[in-house]
Amino acid sequence: MDRKLNLLNNKKWNFEKLKSNNQSSIDEYNERTLSTLLLMGWVLTLLPLAAVPFSKTKAGAIPAYLITFALFFSLYFLYKIPTVKKYSLIGLYISFSVLFLLGIYLSVIHSPNMRATILLGGFVIMPLSLIDRSRYIIPFLTFWLIVHTILAFYLKPLYALDDTINCLCSAILGIYLGRELIQVRLVSFEARRLLIIEKQTDELTGLFNRRKLYEDLTMLETANLEKPSGFMMLDIDHFKEFNDNFGHINGDIYLRHLGKLMSEFAQLNRLSFYRFGGEEFVIIAYKYKEKELFTIADNLRKYLQNTDINGQGTTVSIGVVYCGDEQVFNYEDAIDQADKAVYTAKHLGRNQVFMKHK
Repeated sequence: MDRKLNLLNNKKWNFEKLKSNNQSSIDEYNERTLSTLLLMGWVLTLLPLAAVPFSKTKAGAIPAYLITFALFFSLYFLYKIPTVKKYSLIGLYISFSVLFLLGIYLSVIHSPNMRATILLGGFVIMPLSLIDRSRYIIPFLTFWLIVHTILAFYLKPLYALDDTINCLCSAILGIYLGRELIQVRLVSFEARRLLIIEKQTDELTGLFNRRKLYEDLTMLETANLEKPSGFMMLDIDHFKEFNDNFGHINGDIYLRHLGKLMSEFAQLNRLSFYRFGGEEFVIIAYKYKEKELFTIADNLRKYLQNTDINGQGTTVSIGVVYCGDEQVFNYEDAIDQADKAVYTAKHLGRNQVFMKHK
């Protein structure tokens, strides 16, 4: 774990790899940031409007502030819709475009005799507020810098050069700090992801561990998630004898190889594998009818039977319990029933599947 984290902190960090590994965390972060910025945006635009009775300079900008308020307000509630929320990154670019339009209006049209202020903050804040590739952030800032510069030299030549230099410096500072902050965030996401994997994964087989099993069972009983259609308990036949004859090191090699095969089988089927303890494994199946469930279990038995370790063939016994379409189910009881079913399979001669009917 420590070695992996040291690699993450290497200066030659791989943005694409970290982004791919942590896309869900990045999306969640951008969604949260967009919601916060939009809320702050339409609330803060109310302050200049509230100051209009006390400031003659604000009166001329009322239409701009009202339009900005309406846009931020609309975007805030638009991005509360689940189907729209997944495009939060686009929403962030739209929101900052609204901010830059307001800043450019105030700078070159409303107050041409004053230096730009809101724009400076926009060029710094924008790269710090989202997680995205630099090749998108830099052209975005460059576009608004060019737009403002052209308009400034045409409409406010007295301060155009000052505004251009100040905005350019702010953009460079924002891009640098933003890149560093994105790296910190991605490394943090990756460290959290690795820690979760470490807690949920059986180190020997690479499958989910018993702790993860009970976490998933709790989620299944309390959350509105897809319910499993069945449970299996798999037990390796004669594993104790294998350990006694070939030693625990070879026993570990045996389990590691079987874990790899189970992972491969899970990718081809709607199954989740968990190491329950020793040579026992729990399997949760989804979207299978009763006969299909039995067939899948038997296919798994045959798939593992082809394994050869130290000249010894592998056989397993599997107990199966079908849950059907029940939405309320005692899943720990189902595992207990599957355990009894695998005991029956062993009693009947091993290397077979026994389905317990409820």
